[in-house]
Amino acid sequence: MTFVQVEFLAFMTIVFTLYWALRERRLQNLLLVVCSAVFYGWVHPWFLILLYTSATVDYFASLWMHRYPLQKRALLAVSMLTNLGMLAYFKYYDFFVVNVKAALGSAGLDVNLSTLDLMLPVGISFYTFQTMSYTIDVYKGKLKPSSSFLDYMVYVSFFPQLVAGPIERADRLLPQVEQPRRFDLDTVLSGFGLAMWGAFKKVCIADTIAPYVDEVFMTKEPAFIMVLMAGFGFGVQMLADFAAYTDLARGTARMLGFELVVNFDRPYAAYSTPEFWRRWHISLSSWVGDYVYTPLLRSGRPSATRTVFALMTTFFVVGLWHGASWNFIALGLYNGVWMVVYTFVTPLVPRALRYNLVAGFFAWLFHTLVVLQVTGLMFREASLGRVWQHLSQPWFRASQEELVAAAIVGSMALAGTLPINLSYYVEDYLLPKLRASAWWLPAQTTFWACEAVAIFVFYRDSSQDFIYFQF
Repeated sequence: MTFVQVEFLAFMTIVFTLYWALRERRLQNLLLVVCSAVFYGWVHPWFLILLYTSATVDYFASLWMHRYPLQKRALLAVSMLTNLGMLAYFKYYDFFVVNVKAALGSAGLDVNLSTLDLMLPVGISFYTFQTMSYTIDVYKGKLKPSSSFLDYMVYVSFFPQLVAGPIERADRLLPQVEQPRRFDLDTVLSGFGLAMWGAFKKVCIADTIAPYVDEVFMTKEPAFIMVLMAGFGFGVQMLADFAAYTDLARGTARMLGFELVVNFDRPYAAYSTPEFWRRWHISLSSWVGDYVYTPLLRSGRPSATRTVFALMTTFFVVGLWHGASWNFIALGLYNGVWMVVYTFVTPLVPRALRYNLVAGFFAWLFHTLVVLQVTGLMFREASLGRVWQHLSQPWFRASQEELVAAAIVGSMALAGTLPINLSYYVEDYLLPKLRASAWWLPAQTTFWACEAVAIFVFYRDSSQDFIYFQF
């Protein structure tokens, strides 16, 4: 089940009504666990086995760490082996087998290795990282283990953010689970508005741009200008798609009395790769920063070599987290290289240039074209050979038909940016004034009505799944 299916409207209506009718916190939490199981297991109930295995192992490992501190290291190892083992088996096994077989075959060795061809459980990368962070924090003494398995299961399986994040930390979400929630109309309306905006971005922007982008990338040899415009379009599609899921997750959670972490902060306004990753998929960036980069950086004497190693390893993990294929590994390493470049070069730039508008524009343009466009190609194209084909062809050769096609795709992408950029203006300047005026409720309901009409007009039964469902 996804947020933009008609079934979800009925599901959320039932959950919302029963949830606030119960009032008692433990009953509400029990309802959330049951409803989360229904939501996650709607199509493939067996996915629940993996979710509950990961959750149960981490719960008891963390509980026993607190009771038997001398066994902490062994219990942490059990947790890591369980979660990483599940990821390795379901997400990376086939990739490993195919590449080992190819490597041995090139050396003249014929080995009988077969792939499993398993269906990747939706959201496995998200919930395993979430449960591992809980265990690691308990191991480090930053967090006391939850005494209630029910509360812990709400933290792990909370349906709004279960499938595609944001990746929540226990020290932020668990206290909300453990505290009583009281119905507040303003909070519910705020959550509803955020969810509506997310649905609008998914249906009216991301899914509307997608066919135009797909058409270019399905073309055998598209001209460079077509690839450039399709890359621009894919960037808009991906932001609208993933940010839409986050808004829907945060909005539905807020309607139930929970506040989830912000996952995006205008990432395409970034002037550099470090700034981009502070703004894009913030919950993942902070996770790898805290649990991969920082431990690697502090594991020895500070040096430039150690910083480079920590950055490259961290972004190798980021790439591998996204998928078991060479294009994602290349994506991670490519961004790792630029993280290293910006980390060491930025301090050498004179302060006058750092705060100069013209220099800032060229810095933004360079990062957008050289880093983000190539990253988008690596994300979109499964074959690195195909990425090279796009980038190595003559940049200024195109027929009239190809120029027209590029103009259409670019226009659709530009049209998609308009409501997103307008929303920033509304958020920064218009909403603070409207909230304090008598026009707030009429403006709010009118906007929701316009969004509802637009979603109805643009909605298609063939609408695509959220892009990050594949991770």
